[in-house]
Amino acid sequence: MERYEYKYLVPEGLVPGIRATARATSKIDKYAGPDGTYRIRSLYFDTDRYDLFWANEREQADRFKLRARCYPASTESPVFLEVKRRVLDVIVKTRAAIPAAAWRDVLAGKESALAALSPGARSGAMRFLAPYHRHHIRPVLLVEYEREAYISEIDTYARLTFDRKIAVQQQESIDLEAIPGRWRPIDHRGQTRTQEPVCVLELKFERRPPRWMVALVQRLDLIRFSFSKYCYGVTAELTLPEARIPG
Repeated sequence: MERYEYKYLVPEGLVPGIRATARATSKIDKYAGPDGTYRIRSLYFDTDRYDLFWANEREQADRFKLRARCYPASTESPVFLEVKRRVLDVIVKTRAAIPAAAWRDVLAGKESALAALSPGARSGAMRFLAPYHRHHIRPVLLVEYEREAYISEIDTYARLTFDRKIAVQQQESIDLEAIPGRWRPIDHRGQTRTQEPVCVLELKFERRPPRWMVALVQRLDLIRFSFSKYCYGVTAELTLPEARIPG
């Protein structure tokens, strides 16, 4: 899928108005829980020299990230192997849904695990495995956050999401399990350098932004903000003093 993703840091005080705008054109994501949110956990991979991190920090025109993603609230959640490539402003993402019991074997390139996948999942897995092995990628960081998502009912593809409670921890093994006491928040005011609590607003669309998104941005005078959860997480884990969420 090719799409555009525009990110903004918005004060929580603006969220009710933005939510009302979204609800006028969109429905809440079907995977949301009773409170309208769901949690996402991703294991990000990088090289020993953090080449993928530095490509993002330098705003390299053509760059990519590799991650394994799951939805921890569901015991039946598959693991999604994702390649997220950015070419200038265009996002191209491929993903393969792998049974949770098999994703490590798929990463190891075991023929039996690959053969058991559907043709579509196998193709997506191979797209992940090519850069994974070519660049000698290793696990680096777990990222988890709460998402409130709205899906447009009047556009071919348009999504508006709020991401909150973003936390990270280092992870050196191929494992999506986390240590509760190791989480470090990265969307606090010290990290975002804002005067009040904020959340990450993302507007996602194909080709051109829908009119209702354009009107929203203009009405609130929103300014795009580069917020890579992975890069903020690496910076926090490598450079900040200890600041954990109590287990």
